[in-house]
Amino acid sequence: MRIVLWAVVGVLFTLLPLVHWLLRARSTPLRASVAAGLRLWLALVLAVAFDLLWLRSEAELYLLYTPLAELVVLVGLWLDRRIVGPRTERPAGWPRAAGIAFRCQLALVLLATPLLALVAFHEAQIPSAKAVPKPPPGYTVLDAREDCGNGHGTVCWRTLYLAGPPDVPTAEAADRLRPRQRCEANGWLLDRRDLCTEVSTDGARIVYRVLLGGSV
Repeated sequence: MRIVLWAVVGVLFTLLPLVHWLLRARSTPLRASVAAGLRLWLALVLAVAFDLLWLRSEAELYLLYTPLAELVVLVGLWLDRRIVGPRTERPAGWPRAAGIAFRCQLALVLLATPLLALVAFHEAQIPSAKAVPKPPPGYTVLDAREDCGNGHGTVCWRTLYLAGPPDVPTAEAADRLRPRQRCEANGWLLDRRDLCTEVSTDGARIVYRVLLGGSV
């Protein structure tokens, strides 16, 4: 019952910017355009949630969804007033209730988003399994592990132990993967932690490791 309750609350919280816009915007081409944009933004979040699209930092998308949707609604309402002019009567009924809920949501998001971002994107974490690319054809996964270091500047990682293509020496097979070595931001706006890949060998196996460290 508690899970169902939180699911319903989460859906209502997610849909509130779109509902507020549909109830408050007046009948202009802008109304349909902004509504379409909000639906596409919501569809992107759902596609990531259901593994139809891949993102390294899913938490960043979930955290940004509501404030960006609210920003679109605020800009849209400002443009609505510029196009049609100020309203001659105060909203009542469902539009008024949606407006009150939207303002409460906006206040909560403005306060909570920076705090949640600091908590979520400061410490090292095990990288998402989606951050580990599939080995190229001919490479076989022998084992997979995950772990974290200890102390200041902790780093966590996922490791794949690979066998190279038949009749290719381990060192040569590892060299073919080394162009994949890189470091980049784990997210694209809030999550600035370094996500790095390393390729090495332990003798008979190729060690392909993806590391995610805490922010400075």
